[in-house]
Amino acid sequence: MTTLAPPSAPPPLTPGNRTALRVLLVIAATVIVVAFVAALVAAALGIASLRVTNDGKDLPGGTTALLIDASDVSVRVTSDPAASTARADLRTVGSSRGARPALDVTTDAGETRIRVTTGPGRIVDFGGPSELVVTLPPAVAARLSVTTRQDDGTLTVDADLARLVARSADGDVILNGAVHVVDVTARDGDVRSRKPLSVNESFSVDSVDGDVAVTFANPAPRRITATTGSGDVSISVPPTGPYLVRTRSLDAASVDVPETTDPATAVSEVTVRSDDGSVSVDTRRHG
Repeated sequence: MTTLAPPSAPPPLTPGNRTALRVLLVIAATVIVVAFVAALVAAALGIASLRVTNDGKDLPGGTTALLIDASDVSVRVTSDPAASTARADLRTVGSSRGARPALDVTTDAGETRIRVTTGPGRIVDFGGPSELVVTLPPAVAARLSVTTRQDDGTLTVDADLARLVARSADGDVILNGAVHVVDVTARDGDVRSRKPLSVNESFSVDSVDGDVAVTFANPAPRRITATTGSGDVSISVPPTGPYLVRTRSLDAASVDVPETTDPATAVSEVTVRSDDGSVSVDTRRHG
């Protein structure tokens, strides 16, 4: 039988060892405090250097086409019955040490172009939340064709327009109001409506990696096309029909609307596709 000896106790600390240990603890505590204070100072300086900048310009009258080149800025297009003229307002939170963003507005042959810039010829590229708000009188919006280009940032449209063409690399597209023609191309971002969307002629969405969820007001547009590479597609139409529906999905496809195979009798042709997601066409949200 083997008997294990109890572990020997550590040697007692000598006065010299105690002093060295206290010095090490004091040094470690000092380093931690200095690092914490430095972080607080850096954060305070960063907050102090932030400022809110506003830049606004009235848009020329007689504009029939509006091109918005917003880069990394969110865009909101809205109509206001109280507005006497079309106007663009840019609000940015950024460093006071950086280049100040500004609006560049040019007009040529009835087309007005809005660019968000930080210097001559250079598109804005800075941190901080930013939003470009374009406010339109309803009469101006009704005849206006709007084209937007964004690398990043949300596009929100809450106006009755003649035409909307949106090109987004990385941001959601939120649609409200009424538009005769909608053409959206998105890479990474969802396309959705917050309330039933009124589209008279055609609605087209082509997304690489995002969901599409849109509800249409009555009557539905003559043509609806919604495709995505990796995402779900959900289209809700008025219960009146019939509809000519074409679907394709590797996951699941659900159709719950009055259908027909005759294009001549269809009130609308609906095409929905997803390479890696589910698709649905229904009237449930109207119910």
